[in-house]
Amino acid sequence: MPKSNANLQAGATAMRALETHAQLHTGAPGAAGTSNVSSASRVAVTWSSVSGSGNYELAAPLAFTGGTPNGACTHISFWNQSSGGAFQGSYVLDGDATFNAAGEYTVNPGTIAGSSTDANA
Repeated sequence: MPKSNANLQAGATAMRALETHAQLHTGAPGAAGTSNVSSASRVAVTWSSVSGSGNYELAAPLAFTGGTPNGACTHISFWNQSSGGAFQGSYVLDGDATFNAAGEYTVNPGTIAGSSTDANA
């Protein structure tokens, strides 16, 4: 029997609370999230409410600055700054894979669904 939506939503709510900041990477972040870190600073994350079978998304775009102009930007990782910066996981970015000429990159809201797929590879 699959998990109930209420159970999945509770789990997603807990995960969302741990993901307070985001970091961009120029390649796969690795198992600890410390590989290929871009020069752009981490930014605080605001999440939407959890819905359906545990889905949630960014409540607003994440605007990163300080990246290498026209440099690679392929992954995003999430961190818990409340616990000293503990790595929470990462995703491969889809779409544009480079910072703009000013070293800026915006991650737009999109649904994040729990997965056992390894985005670090």
